[in-house]
Amino acid sequence: MAHTPFKSVGMVGLGKMGGAMAKALVSQGTKVFAFDPNLKETSVEGVTLVSTLETLASEAGIIVIAVKPNLVEPVLAEFQKPAIFVSIAAGISYSQLVAKTPQGSTCVRVMPNLPLVANRGAMGYFCEDQAVAHVERLFYGLGDSFRVTKESLMDAVTGLSGSGPAYVLTFLQAMAEGGLQEGLSYEESLGLAMETIEGTLVYFRQLRRKDQNLHPMEVRNWVTSPGGTTIHGLDALERGGFSTAVRDAIRRATERSKELGKG
Repeated sequence: MAHTPFKSVGMVGLGKMGGAMAKALVSQGTKVFAFDPNLKETSVEGVTLVSTLETLASEAGIIVIAVKPNLVEPVLAEFQKPAIFVSIAAGISYSQLVAKTPQGSTCVRVMPNLPLVANRGAMGYFCEDQAVAHVERLFYGLGDSFRVTKESLMDAVTGLSGSGPAYVLTFLQAMAEGGLQEGLSYEESLGLAMETIEGTLVYFRQLRRKDQNLHPMEVRNWVTSPGGTTIHGLDALERGGFSTAVRDAIRRATERSKELGKG
């Protein structure tokens, strides 16, 4: 089924995420109107800046709220007529969105992540059934979207994929530093680390297309020979608490998302 982009979309905020979404939507043929009081002009070609939220609402029936969490409710309170409101702010609950939007509005809570900038985002979202088609249409081409069945799981989405790019980049830097420590140049180490991470994921994704039940540890065992280099490296990782540290990072980020939602 062919993708039919929205005719027009309103963006409140043109930061990293808002700007990336705006750029992708413009490339699909959508007319994007944006309100951002911090900008006098925008570097995103094809985006029309407007001076008021009232103007934004008159130009677009679907509004993306891409501002800091503490600004979401004040911004929503400014709208006077119902629309489809999509919030990408961490910790702002669905009930908060419904309470602050005009009666008759449709609300969606979404947590995207940084790879959305490269059209490889992993987006979790929560909404009522009638809004699902709007979400899938809005985020088409920006990555993969996953609908969660309970809103409480949005905090876990935030802790995993929302914060996840920072974990991956930390791992990337650690690998590069490891190669540097052993005598490789930093550029050599970083290049090898990037290709290793990306190549492994591409390969594993290909394998999973053939066998959706394939477990990462099964593939890991393919390259872990008895008494070889890999098992010694894995032993060092686990003695350093690697797996536990990653799980703890996701748990703590999830807790923080819950804290943000409480104000």
